[in-house]
Amino acid sequence: MNVEVKLTTEDIIRATQGLLINGDMGIPFQGISTDTRIIQPGFLFWALKGKNFDGHTFWKTALDKGAKGLVLAYFPEGFKVEEIPKTISVILVKDTLKALGDLGNFWRKKLNFQVIGITGSCGKTTTKELTFSILNLYFKTSKNLANYNNLIGVPLSILSFKEDTEIAVLEVGTNAPGEIERLAQIIEPQISVLTCVYPAHLEGLGSVEGVLEEKIKLFEYTSSSGTLIYNYDQPLVRERTKLFSQRKISFGFNPEADFSISKVEIEESKIKAQISYQGNTYPLEIPNFGKHYLLNLLAGLAVASCFELDLKEILENLGKKISLYSRIKVYKAADFWVIDDTYNANPGSMKTALEFLLTLGVKEMKKVAILGDMKELGSYAKEFHREIGRKAGEVVEEAYFVGEMAEEYAQGFSLSKKPFKIYSEVEALLKDLERELKFEKAIILIKGSRALKMERIVEKLLSEKTQNVLLPSLS
Repeated sequence: MNVEVKLTTEDIIRATQGLLINGDMGIPFQGISTDTRIIQPGFLFWALKGKNFDGHTFWKTALDKGAKGLVLAYFPEGFKVEEIPKTISVILVKDTLKALGDLGNFWRKKLNFQVIGITGSCGKTTTKELTFSILNLYFKTSKNLANYNNLIGVPLSILSFKEDTEIAVLEVGTNAPGEIERLAQIIEPQISVLTCVYPAHLEGLGSVEGVLEEKIKLFEYTSSSGTLIYNYDQPLVRERTKLFSQRKISFGFNPEADFSISKVEIEESKIKAQISYQGNTYPLEIPNFGKHYLLNLLAGLAVASCFELDLKEILENLGKKISLYSRIKVYKAADFWVIDDTYNANPGSMKTALEFLLTLGVKEMKKVAILGDMKELGSYAKEFHREIGRKAGEVVEEAYFVGEMAEEYAQGFSLSKKPFKIYSEVEALLKDLERELKFEKAIILIKGSRALKMERIVEKLLSEKTQNVLLPSLS
């Protein structure tokens, strides 16, 4: 990835506590690059090392393409400092990943913007996008680049922010202990949001309680004078949040939440509801993105309240000056609909997707689910796949299960006595779509973890068909 940002060698040394072994403090850089395939002349090449790659291997390629400097954790094979021109800075650090985070924190402090940190098992990106869109109407606001919410993406996102940034909205994610803590150290939030806690990344985090303890680190590193925004509907989150001393704002369907929502009416194309906050009520009408979407919106409104913004004005501008974001896409082909929710999957997001499908009660159209594995559930994998299978049996008329856990899905679904079919891999399902598997007068939900690349099924179903994106209007 490339990020354009004006920095000098001295900036890098100050931020990372690195050792300058070639070049001089005054050498400037036009940006930071972690990828020699796209590096631009004048950039500083940052050699990151992962499980399956080591950027140090490409130091010479970086210089050949015009890099003005290298950040290294060790001298790679063939590297001889005496052969490097003095016009090239070479900076040695203990750990290039940690150093990248340190540089992100350096830039965050230099620009001195306010930070909203957002984490949770589901809804992080939607909440980030909604919050950004609201705040950007009033302030110079920045956000993560794409879905860059990890130890590489967050620092690079921060480095992409311009010097006039007033507020940054940063999504932070994890799949292993310690990552949220490190990200929180980098971003130093004044406002933190915990959308929800569900079973996810259990291979690394062990249990739902482990997920909570990892996510809650964001609250621990929030400014003591800051604000914590949390999902009141989840008792585990609600009780754990009580232990913190910062100001707290809750949101949820529970009427005891600070931001609560009631009188929810879900129609084919829209949701109507009433939002309550501090004794005031506000009418809401938005496209039908699913009931769960309302919680993401409430979290964004809670952030807005921290800046004393006019909630009535915000609600009136939803879908107008304020963009409504949803990962779910609904397509209408000649004789069927496709709900594309293939970005990722865990038990919580699977349930909300099935509940959304349930709201689309189009007459004479059967409901179908094509569900792929939910990854990183560890020893709980079979249990949760069976549970989602049972849930699917309550919602759809037929189902197709894909992946290593297809039989577990089927075991839960079979209780419904409805037809289903299992596939060991996506390719087998795609072959069936070519030969015999046809859908007529159906609404088809497609969802699974990223590893399965379930979007290929969407593409196959819609190929050579006339289709329209129905969301956000569903008209």
